[in-house]
Amino acid sequence: MAVRAYEALTGTSICRTSESPCADPSQLTVPSWSFHQELRPLTKAKVECRDTRSEIEFQTNSLGLRGAEPIIPKSPDVCRIVVLGDETIFAPETAESNHFCALLQHQLQQQTRLHVEVINAGIPGHCPLTEFVLFKQRLLGLHPDLVLLHFDWSDVADDRQIRRLSRCDESGNPQSCPNPKLIASNKRIPQLDVWRKQFRLLDWMLSGMCTEWKQQISRQKASSRDVDTNPYAWLRNDHPEENMAFRQAVKPILNLATLCRSSHCQFVLMTSPKPWQVSAKCSRGEGVRLAAGVARDAYFSNRAPFNVLADFAAQKRIPYIDGSTVITSGKPGEENFLRHAPRWSSVGHQHMAECVAHFLIEKVPGAWNSPYFQQYEQPLSQTNAGDNPIQWTAGQQPHPEHNPRDIDRPLR
Repeated sequence: MAVRAYEALTGTSICRTSESPCADPSQLTVPSWSFHQELRPLTKAKVECRDTRSEIEFQTNSLGLRGAEPIIPKSPDVCRIVVLGDETIFAPETAESNHFCALLQHQLQQQTRLHVEVINAGIPGHCPLTEFVLFKQRLLGLHPDLVLLHFDWSDVADDRQIRRLSRCDESGNPQSCPNPKLIASNKRIPQLDVWRKQFRLLDWMLSGMCTEWKQQISRQKASSRDVDTNPYAWLRNDHPEENMAFRQAVKPILNLATLCRSSHCQFVLMTSPKPWQVSAKCSRGEGVRLAAGVARDAYFSNRAPFNVLADFAAQKRIPYIDGSTVITSGKPGEENFLRHAPRWSSVGHQHMAECVAHFLIEKVPGAWNSPYFQQYEQPLSQTNAGDNPIQWTAGQQPHPEHNPRDIDRPLR
């Protein structure tokens, strides 16, 4: 009774650990039949940002996305941008006003008389496979003028975990990815689960034992160089294009780009480094790196993954933004990340928004850089994204003697 009273008064579970909310401290993710997991729709949440010692409040709309409700159908004078990604884009520790989406919207709004709307479609634990299904089944009806896909380097491990659950058509294109928890929930609840709900002390004891066991396993994996156990060990490989998990993880990007082009929608691929790809001191709050499966002093300085992803985008004629050009090593790089979460800080959100806005204004035709669109207010969906030449961010244009590695060949 005392334990239940404590939980009721504090509003927290005795079984919640400091590492458990690392990917989703909002605790809003629920299993999904279509794209593995999604955010609970029409819900308000509060997340404590340990770095700023403040409480962040936000809400989800009817689509299960963070932010206000988008207007459907879209008005002709609206330039709509959808940003797909995982917890890095979801960014629950960052207030709306300091978020990448809001900052990008503000900077692009200064370039056009149309109303710019940037929608945050980041969902914790997602990867290109589930992001493709999410966009195809739920977000295509938003009729966006531009889709930004943020490829996170955790997507390779996430894709490897959930790919076996995906349902594909005859051509191998993913159609759905049901969460196994939903399948298991249709079965009879085990007696142990009933006891754990009835007796909170038993649940506390079992959770404590499981937490200690998970921490020991995590420490072993974080210090391992084996790709099968450490989710980021492959980043040390000088030829990541030979990694089957990486090739499978990027394949849905092409599916999404093709879908956008057929829907007369611009598509841009972007990426940014994880904290441990910038500095050994980034995001070293207690338990943060351990929960991500990374050693406390790990530093992956290899540039090969960024180069291979750039090669893939070049082969498929996909505009590509490399955020590592603005989030660098050293003290400035560390300021771009939270200490107690492996995500961008407010400074990082600002730098990434400036990088993306500059790229779009300089390289991608749209309402933000064309007097024609501003004068006649023609929707971006009228443009043909397939005719745009591939564009590069600073430091990413290959040398003439550099032959891009054809990582698509094994994917066919």
